[in-house]
Amino acid sequence: MGKRFLRSIAIANEDLPASATIQPRDLPVNPLSFLLLRLQITRVNPTASLLYSAIDDVITQITNVTIRHNGENIISGSLRDLMVLNMVYQRAMPGWSLLNNDSGSIASLVFPICFGKRMYDPMSGFPATRRGALQFLLTAGADGAAYSDVNLSVEAVELIEETPSEYFKATTLAATSVAGQFDMVLPIGNPLRGILMFDTGLGGSTDEVLSWGQVRLLKDNVEQMYGVSDFEVMASELHSQMGCMVGWPGHVHQLNAAGAGLENTDDAEQLVNSGYQGYAFMDFDPLRDGYYELETAGASNIVLRGVGDEATAIRALPLERVMVK
Repeated sequence: MGKRFLRSIAIANEDLPASATIQPRDLPVNPLSFLLLRLQITRVNPTASLLYSAIDDVITQITNVTIRHNGENIISGSLRDLMVLNMVYQRAMPGWSLLNNDSGSIASLVFPICFGKRMYDPMSGFPATRRGALQFLLTAGADGAAYSDVNLSVEAVELIEETPSEYFKATTLAATSVAGQFDMVLPIGNPLRGILMFDTGLGGSTDEVLSWGQVRLLKDNVEQMYGVSDFEVMASELHSQMGCMVGWPGHVHQLNAAGAGLENTDDAEQLVNSGYQGYAFMDFDPLRDGYYELETAGASNIVLRGVGDEATAIRALPLERVMVK
């Protein structure tokens, strides 16, 4: 006989004020596989800003999503960081409906936030807890130019007949790089399955002046898995890891309007992929079965070492596998 899961509304559809942090909301007590964060926007000024811009802006607007258990952050990062991490590791893709460029139209965007190595995995998810111990928090910035209102809702998928043996933890490390060698210290204790990294230089520039530059992974000063790699190569590889060459958001096809889109010219189609620009994933679990992973228990120090070109803001989200005690 097959097992069951339970999908339910954890936070009912409500207005999300701009430039505000919502009060902590309790999540279900049963084991959790993932959440579905829905953002609903009302379109304005569609002629001045294309729909893809509105989608990209609302992702940028959510500056922090946090899942906290007994005061400890289990998941914490900007919506864009968490979106990319869930896409590249859990293969959990965002979705949308009612996309329309008309003024006053509604667009609905959904972002999975996983607690385990994949959606619906019976052994990998957040374990059962008591009421009020597991909470959802969210911080929003200003509304984008292409929409006037944002609503929020959250649905949860509970593994009501399972007892997960592990869950995954992902919190943000932020620092400023230097022109030259620098280290970012990583957490010790739990095995790591990967690290999502962001490079401001690659994210907002058209040259090869990078923040991370060449990257090494060191455990007690000994190179591990990534002896040395160019960040730009890892960033380009990100799309193949997600199974796509050009992805949403920030994706637009632009035709030559003067010729009614009929000319076969080099500039007839423009592909813009700003949504994932600047990201790379240092993958320790390429088979997605745990055959490879980075052990950290007993280490004195584990660092990401960059050799960059400039002093800019950088981020990393180590993906930790936490065993349920």
